Amino acid sequence: MKHFLSIILSLAGAVSCAVPYQPEDTAPDLFPGADSLLVTVVFSASGAEKTKITGVTDEDESVIGRWAVFAFNDRTGNFRWDSSESGTPLALQLVAGQHYTCYAIVNYPTGGVGGFDPSTVRAPGDLTGRAAYLGDNRKDALIMFGDAFLTPSEGETSPVTIKVKRLVSRIDLRGLRVDFSLKPHLASKTFTLRGVFVTNAYRTTSYGADYSFPGLSETRSAWYNTGGWHRGEQADAGMDALLGDRGINAVVSAGNPYTGSHSFYAFPNPSSEAQDIRTMEAWTRRCTRLVIEASMGDDVVYYAINVPSMGRNRIYAASNVVIHGRGSNDPETIDIDPDIIDVDFEPVIDDSWDGAGSIILD
Repeated sequence: MKHFLSIILSLAGAVSCAVPYQPEDTAPDLFPGADSLLVTVVFSASGAEKTKITGVTDEDESVIGRWAVFAFNDRTGNFRWDSSESGTPLALQLVAGQHYTCYAIVNYPTGGVGGFDPSTVRAPGDLTGRAAYLGDNRKDALIMFGDAFLTPSEGETSPVTIKVKRLVSRIDLRGLRVDFSLKPHLASKTFTLRGVFVTNAYRTTSYGADYSFPGLSETRSAWYNTGGWHRGEQADAGMDALLGDRGINAVVSAGNPYTGSHSFYAFPNPSSEAQDIRTMEAWTRRCTRLVIEASMGDDVVYYAINVPSMGRNRIYAASNVVIHGRGSNDPETIDIDPDIIDVDFEPVIDDSWDGAGSIILD
């Protein structure tokens, strides 16, 4: 199912809704006779897109919860807004014939460092330039943002669309198998898939940018899981669920492939290259990585898959993963030999995610 926010246009007074006080954009000196041109625009939310996090049942998957809509008059800069705590319809009184830029924010947090209060907004930049924090996303509330242009008129029937995008992208591991036929000395060792996690995940992004802030910080504290998995570095168990699953512990053999799928979530990261800890004097920014953690006999080993130039609202899937050899001792070591791991890794065009990011106003 997809997200739909439907617009219904009607004459003022036809719909009775409590609208928060807004700066007046109908002052007589700006719009003589504007009172007769007011129309009530009703934004209503319906539907719930299913987004997957490991271990989450269908009933727990993502829905539209708290959301807000803003309509800025392009001529005056004045605006109207409304918000809902539970996806209920919203209404704005706008002037017919005036051009508006509309913004929608879905599943925004109200507390913590990234907490957002719609009543504090004074200009579009307060929305588009606002910082979002990875830890404010939750399995049932992935933050989304979008904009659209609207010119309401009496008797309006044409659909208007706001396309919202999740601020995160999804990184998938879709199964795994082993093939040690060319390394028979490894075939005698028990291969156990211990867990999967994401490293080098940037902590912040901006609501209105397709990538993270233009200058990604070189400061290590601006990133999650640098150099490996750091449980407790995340704010809580909900944050852990976004970036990893460490409790798999599945024995994998030539005749017993691992068929489970795991999905994780991270902010955009335009970095295209990894960095090898063996040649680094100091930590520097690098691309996000999907890391497979396994044991071979008594050894813990890692297989890291780079996610270069990661965008927003995309799915990046690792499929047909075949382990041929012993992994690295460190999850940040790069240039793993293809003889050790084969993987098909690419952005996936997934209609359910792209379509789910559409807020349809009609």
